[in-house]
Parts: sequence; C-alpha cells; structure tokens
Amino acid sequence: MSRFVIGWFLIVFSWHHLSAQDSLLLQKTERYAAGYLKTVVSYATIFSGNREQPLGFSTSNHPYFKEQDFTTGRLSYDGIIYPGVHLRWDLYKDQLIVLSPNNYNIVLQSVNVNFFEIYGYHVFQLLPDGLAGCPSAGYYILLYSADNYFLLEKLTNSLQEENIKKYRYNFNLSSKFYLQKEDAYYKIQNRRTLLNCLETHRNELKHFMRSHHLRYKKDAEKTVLETIREHEKLSRR
Repeated sequence: MSRFVIGWFLIVFSWHHLSAQDSLLLQKTERYAAGYLKTVVSYATIFSGNREQPLGFSTSNHPYFKEQDFTTGRLSYDGIIYPGVHLRWDLYKDQLIVLSPNNYNIVLQSVNVNFFEIYGYHVFQLLPDGLAGCPSAGYYILLYSADNYFLLEKLTNSLQEENIKKYRYNFNLSSKFYLQKEDAYYKIQNRRTLLNCLETHRNELKHFMRSHHLRYKKDAEKTVLETIREHEKLSRR
C-alpha cells in the first residue's frame, strides 16, 4: 500500500508520536549528521551532484517554492537526516537544490531524497506503487496523514508567454491534490470531487464548509485540508 511507499520517514514527520527512546535516537542521528557535515564540508555526499543549470531565458518571476533565495531546511538523503541545510525547490524542473559550503548550487539525485522540510512543509519523493489512480513520480507535499488518510499536494510551475516587453515568459503556479485512502488514490479537482472521494457525512461537510467560509477556488489547500480533518472527526464519532 502507498502508506508504506511513503515509508519510514512518515515516522519522522510525526515525531511527536514517537516514544522517548525513539526520540532520543532521532536526536542522536541528527547530531551525527550535523557533525558529519561540519567535518567533511564540501566532500559530503549531498554536495556531489551536478550543478544547477540556468534557465537560459528571462522571466518575470522565479520557479522556486515560496522564495528564490535558499532557506534553511531539514533533509533526509540516502537514509541520513541532515538538519540545517540550505535548500530551495525548483517547481518548474521538480528539482531540489542544495547550496554547498563553496557556494555551488547542487541538484540532488531525486531517487536518493527520502524527504525534506522547507517553510514548514514536509515534502517526499513519491514512487508509483501500482495502486489505482497513483500519480506520477515526483516530489509531493504531505499535507496530512492519519490512519485512513494521506493527503498529497503536487505543485507545478508551468511556463507561459508574457506580454510585458521586458520579459518574454512567466511562471504560473498550479496545484493538484490526491487523497490516498485504503487501496486507491483519488484526485481532488474541486469541491464536488472532494466530497465524492470522502463519500460519507456529505451534508455535515457541506455545512462545515459554508460555516467556515471554505471555498475551493479561493483557497484550495485550506479547503481540502480542513474538510478532510473534519471528515476524520465525524468518522470517529
């Protein structure tokens, strides 16, 4: 099942549910990784990839998640967790870039990226698992996880023609949502498909969305996330 494809790093995402012993082990692992980075500097495995290539054309905006500049994040690469790494996520090429100690922009091999945490979001590498409706491989935000729900968001920056004289192109951000429930993925494209994939408590959820002013077209991420959380509460009663 895809919850196992998402894998062991979900445990890290929900670290507050770990036992005291597991939390201590996680802290020791992160201290080891931080010490490793400090010791080997630019020879660390995460700095051994290819350099990021420029776009080769001018755009009116940038293709990166949130900000163009690097930000400090947390990375799990090839099974080792690295805290305090300088990261940025290219949504146009779907690449994760790290800033090396000698100021090179290094593109990480996606197959070795277990997960990374950036701007408060947990992002992982999804691999096709054979379940019905499984989306294509790539980096996905894990918005929510519970016993019966795994809510994923796929962000994409697509290139568009720009009418402004100075720039020929601009990037347009779009998002897709997928709910993995039991043995299938459900693509959420609007309010109707959201309610359809949840199946039960339809009237209660409609009332909840109205009373909390949740509109898919206005704020899709918040609408999907809050509605699924409410569905879980209703299902537990």
